[in-house]
Amino acid sequence: MKTLNSSPLTALILKIVGIVLIVLYLLDCVVVLSSAKFQDSQWLFTTTTQLIDRGFVPMMGFGFLFIGFWVESALDTPSNGERSRGLKLGAALLSTLLGLLFLLLIPLSVNATNTAADDQMKQITQDASRAESQIDGQVQQLKAQIDAQSSQIEQLVQSGQLQGAQLAQAKQKLDQLQKFKSDPKALEAQIAPERDQKLTQIRDNKRKLETQVNDNKLRSGMRSGIASLILTIGYALIGWTGLRYLLSAQNQRNIPSP
Repeated sequence: MKTLNSSPLTALILKIVGIVLIVLYLLDCVVVLSSAKFQDSQWLFTTTTQLIDRGFVPMMGFGFLFIGFWVESALDTPSNGERSRGLKLGAALLSTLLGLLFLLLIPLSVNATNTAADDQMKQITQDASRAESQIDGQVQQLKAQIDAQSSQIEQLVQSGQLQGAQLAQAKQKLDQLQKFKSDPKALEAQIAPERDQKLTQIRDNKRKLETQVNDNKLRSGMRSGIASLILTIGYALIGWTGLRYLLSAQNQRNIPSP
């Protein structure tokens, strides 16, 4: 007796939980799409990933909902089945539509992943080029400093302000600077090791970042594509099974009793 009395309440609770989970996901979709920026690859990537990652939520809702229908049907009350017929039909159609949605998300998510990865690649290339340009700029600044120092030391030597050891050091420094000015290869040999080391670090870091982006693109694309395909199959099966059951039940009711 307790089981019979609790069955209607159990069925009602299961259906309410299922409906809430489905409605919450649909509200999430509306909120996300209300600020649509389809031209923004990062927004598109984030949105498709979020929709796919949360795609199991309404599937759980359909599970609770149909279990509630099953508990309700076990009561053998014809009026219960008639009252829930519209809800069953709506749930089956909505599940089919969600299956279509996740089917469309497969190419969309893969394309968004590739586009976001391409944007990251461009940013990495730009950052590396900017860093290399800064090194070239530092070389030019060094050459300008050599010219300025050479002129200053030459003026000090000619002014007679330096005597003894200071004068000898200044002349030695001046000879070195003038050598760099007259022989660019000597200056190149002086700065090449440090410059090449920095350039190597920049290019190595660029290659590492590019490899990381490619790996992430592959993993993210496969994960999103496979997850979306599984959700497509799951929702399609729920929807088609529900519609077939409803049609079968309708045909049985239409058969005249002997």
